[in-house]
Formats: sequence, C-alpha cells, structure tokens
Amino acid sequence: MDIDKFVTTKEDGTVEVDSKAFQSAFDAEISRAVEAYKNGKGKAEMRAELEKEAKLTADEKLKQEREEFENYKKAERVKLNQEKAKAKLEGKGFSEKEVEFMLGTITEDGDACIAKIEELIAERNTAIENAKKLAIEGLQKGQQSAGTKLTNPDNSDKKPVVKRTAEDILNAYKQKDD
Repeated sequence: MDIDKFVTTKEDGTVEVDSKAFQSAFDAEISRAVEAYKNGKGKAEMRAELEKEAKLTADEKLKQEREEFENYKKAERVKLNQEKAKAKLEGKGFSEKEVEFMLGTITEDGDACIAKIEELIAERNTAIENAKKLAIEGLQKGQQSAGTKLTNPDNSDKKPVVKRTAEDILNAYKQKDD
C-alpha cells in the first residue's frame, strides 16, 4: 500500500492526510490478507513479502544511521581542521575578518587546507619582507641624497635631521626582525 497517495503537501508547506481514504484502503488490504490466509493461498508469498519489508526497513534504517554518522564525522573533521588553521594563522598579521574568511573555506581534507594556509602565510611573509626591503632601499637612497645636500648650518659634526630619521627607521625594522 502506497501511503503517498493519501498525503498531500499544501503550498504553505503543511501536510494534509486523507485519513478516511487511508483507513478504507488499509481495511481493504487487511481484508485481502485475511482472506488469503483463510484460504491458504499466498502464505509463502505473504511471508516472503513481509520478511522483505522488514529487512528493507532495517537496511534503510542502517543506511540512514550510517549517513548521519558520516555527516557527523565530516563536520567534526572540518571543526578540527578549522582549529588547526586558526592556530597557524594566529600572530601572522591577519585581521579577524581575514581569519574568519579563511576558516570558512576549510574542508574535511585537513592536509590540503593546512598546506594552502601555510602557502598563504609564506606569501604574506614574502610580501612583508619585500615591502621592508623597498622601504629600506628608499630610505637609504633618500639618506644618501640628503646626506650630500644637507649640511648643518653651524658646520658641526651632528647628523642631518633626515639622516637621523632614516637610521631610526632602519633600526626600528632591525629590532622587529630580532
């Protein structure tokens, strides 16, 4: 007996069951089964069908439980990988929004995700180092040109203001690196 024939879903998402039609069909099914049993016809067929339904139901339940368990394991692997990635990203200069975005891209394949995170960290470090080098080179060029053009008005041995500033900035970078 197909139960779907008696259940309809309305446009608002509610479900309606035609209980009178279902009860009528159910009673007819029972009557046929009783008649078949009385007459001794179809006992083996009925038994096989009932066993098949019972087994199918158990198999379906097992399949559903396995799917739920697999989904749970997947979700837990993603959470674990997100925690690993978050630990890798801490203290690397990423903003909270950047970290949040990157954690949203994490999948259950932890090794691949961590490798991508490490690659991203390496790229950011390279970009920072390149920016430092460019800043230092710019300061050194400015220092060289300022050192030749600027002299102290009193002809003392004091460093020109521009040169002291450049050296202070270079020392600040060196302290951060150490």
